[in-house]
Amino acid sequence: MISIHPMATTTDIPQEQLAEFERVFNLFDANGDGLISEQEITEALEVLGKGISLSDRTHLLKHINDDGFVTRDSFVEWMASRKDLDVTADLQEIFELIDIDKSGKLSIDEFTQTLRCFHTTASDTQIEALVRKADLDNDGEIDFEEFIASQAHGSDLKISIAGLRSFKKILLQYAKVAEVSSIALIEVDSELGAGTRGQSMGTAALRTAAIQKQTARMHAENGILSLDSLRVQTENWADVLGHKHHHAKYIDRLYQVLTRTRDLVAQALQTGLLPIVLAGDHSTAAGTIAGIKKAFPHRRLGVVWIDAHADIHSPYTTPSGNMHGMPVAIATATDNLEKQINDLDPDTIELWNLCKALGLSDSPNLSLEDLVYVAVRDTEEAEDYLIETHHILNMTTKQVRRVGADVVAQRCLDKLHGVDLIYVSFDVDSMDSTVCMGTGTPAPGGISVEEARLLNETLVKDPRVCCWEICEINPLLDTLNTMVENSLSIFDGVVDAFAERLLSSRAA
Repeated sequence: MISIHPMATTTDIPQEQLAEFERVFNLFDANGDGLISEQEITEALEVLGKGISLSDRTHLLKHINDDGFVTRDSFVEWMASRKDLDVTADLQEIFELIDIDKSGKLSIDEFTQTLRCFHTTASDTQIEALVRKADLDNDGEIDFEEFIASQAHGSDLKISIAGLRSFKKILLQYAKVAEVSSIALIEVDSELGAGTRGQSMGTAALRTAAIQKQTARMHAENGILSLDSLRVQTENWADVLGHKHHHAKYIDRLYQVLTRTRDLVAQALQTGLLPIVLAGDHSTAAGTIAGIKKAFPHRRLGVVWIDAHADIHSPYTTPSGNMHGMPVAIATATDNLEKQINDLDPDTIELWNLCKALGLSDSPNLSLEDLVYVAVRDTEEAEDYLIETHHILNMTTKQVRRVGADVVAQRCLDKLHGVDLIYVSFDVDSMDSTVCMGTGTPAPGGISVEEARLLNETLVKDPRVCCWEICEINPLLDTLNTMVENSLSIFDGVVDAFAERLLSSRAA
C-alpha cells in the first residue's frame, strides 16, 4: 500500500518517493555538504509554521546528532514517517470530490477521465485495460477500496504524491469558488515569461478534468461564467521554437497572452464579477492590470505587489530577458533608460510599446506612486534605482514580523488612500524559500504561510479591492507539493474574505 512504516529506513522506501524526499533535503542543505545544521532546521520550522505538526517537529529535532546536524538518511527516514504526509487521506478527498453524486462509487467513465489526467501518453486501449484491472469485482464501478488498491506500490496506475496533491488542489479550488456567487475564476497558465519550465506543465490535463467535474455544479448553483470561456489560450508551445527577442524573450507570443488576459479580466469586471486569477508566471499580471483599466479607464488604480522580486525591469535593463521580471514596468510604462544596459532592435521596441499600451493607449495603466511592495528583497541595481527615486513603499519581511501582517496590510491600504480601485498580486515566492519549494525563483528571508494568509485576507476585505491574483506553483519543482497545501490555504482564506465582504455589502 501507499503508507510507509513509521520506522522505515531508506531501504524500505519506494524509489520514486526516496527521490522526492532527497530533493527536499537538498533544498534545506544550502551549502551542499550533506548535512542540515540545527540552526537551519530551527529557521525552517519557524517559517513552515503550521505546515508541520508539533509531533513531526519534535520527531525531526530528535534526529539531530551529537554534532548538531541531521544527516541525509535521518532526514529521509523522518520524511517517510511524517504523520502529516497522509497520501491515503489525499486519495479519500480526491475520491469524494470526483464522486459528484456521492454514491460512494465512481463510474467507469469518471475513473477513465481521471486516469487520463495522469497517464496522458497512454492509448485508449491501454487506459481501458488499466480500468478493467482496477475493477477488482467486475461490477462496472470503482469503489474507494478499489481506488486505494489501484495506488499500491508497483501498480501501473500509481500516481506521484505531487500529481495527487496538484489534482486535489485544483478540484478544491473549483469547489470552493462554486460556493460563492459573484466570483470569476480566471486561469492563465502561461509560462513564457519565466526562466524555468513548469508553471503550467503537468497541470493542463488535471485542470481539464477538474473543470469537467465541477463546471456543472458551478453553473447550477451560482451561474458563474463558464470556466471554459475563462481559460486563457496560452502560447507555451512557442518555447520549442526558441525566441528571437533576446532582451524580451517570447514577447511576440506573450503580447497575445496579455491581450487575452486583459479581455477576460475586463469581461469579468464589466459583468459585475470579482475576478480571482490563477496565473502561471508573473508576467501575465501586466494583462490583468490592463484588464482592470479597460473595464474602468477613468478610475485611479492602486496595486499591492506581494513578491520577492520588484518585477520592474524593462528590456533595456534586464540581465536575463525573462519577462516575468517586467510586468510592473509594463503597467507603469517604465523604460528606465537611466540604467540602460541593452540595445534593442526595432521589432522588440515596437512590441514593448504595444505591451505598455494594452490598457490605456495614451497613458500608463498604473502610476508608480500608487504602487506598494510587500516582502520584496531580491532586487538589482536598476530596480533599486526606481524604488529609491520614486519612493516606492516596500514593507519588508522584518516589518511584517515586527508589527504583524494585518498591520502591514492596513499600512498598504493607507498608502493607497487616494485610489479608487486596488489590485492585489500575490507571488508565492514572497514566502520564504523553505516554504515555497514549488517556485522557480525561491528567495530566503520571506514571509511565512500564516503571515501571507493574514496579509491577503486583510487586504481583500477592503471594498476597493476589485481583483486578486496568485502566481501559482511550479509542479515540477514542488517536490512534495507543500506549496499546494500552503497556496490552497491562502486561496481559501481570500475566497472566504471576499464572500464575507460581499455578504456584508448586500446586507447593508
